Amino acid sequence: MRCDEALIVMGKIPRAGAVKTRLCPPLAAREAAALYGCMLADTGAEMSSLRGVRRILFLAPLPGMERFEWPPFARFERLPQTGSDLGERMDNAADVAFRGGARRVAIVGADCPALSADTVRSAFREIRDGAAVVFGPSTDGGFYLVGLSSPDIRPFGGISWSTPEVLAQAAERCRSLEAPFSFLPPERDVDVYEDLLALREWTMRRNSPPCRLTREWVTAYFSRGGGRTFVPRGRTGGPPPGSRPPRGG
Repeated sequence: MRCDEALIVMGKIPRAGAVKTRLCPPLAAREAAALYGCMLADTGAEMSSLRGVRRILFLAPLPGMERFEWPPFARFERLPQTGSDLGERMDNAADVAFRGGARRVAIVGADCPALSADTVRSAFREIRDGAAVVFGPSTDGGFYLVGLSSPDIRPFGGISWSTPEVLAQAAERCRSLEAPFSFLPPERDVDVYEDLLALREWTMRRNSPPCRLTREWVTAYFSRGGGRTFVPRGRTGGPPPGSRPPRGG
């Protein structure tokens, strides 16, 4: 059955030394991989609540994909990522969804525990209301979600990935394409130790999304004194000026 909406999760096989390396130190490589594995599984569980939506997990690297044949990704299609950089990989993933008949596509990562199924629904609603592109800004100057209305809109060209300019450059790309865009409320992904500290505070203040595995990992890590002597570096960033104010669902 064809779905008008498709949700893409861009994920990585959680292997030590291959994921969340900017958390090391103070985390050991195996700890960073374990944390990422928790966030990835929680993202799958949360997105599984979406109904009437095609769900696709794009993984890198290819070996290890068989690990995702069970819940929470059992009802996701599982495909390999292709492309030379993140922008190309997202473009290729979106093409798969649009060629399958989707009219609205949302792409998310697996490192924003605050991402909820309701936020994805808000992104689809923004597109139905006229936005060509929807961004979920993250506090490091990037985005935790991007929604697309058409395969002809390519907002990822010329982006300096893994820099604080990602969202600003993507928004400027939309302006150059004359593609109306909007912002969802900002959230924080987990890339560096300061984000992990913020995640601990977030788990104490908010009960939703459940992200059970991530909460359990964070509680266990800090209860045994993890990172006690580590001094994190500051970070800046946020959503650039845009065409429409943030709105949520």
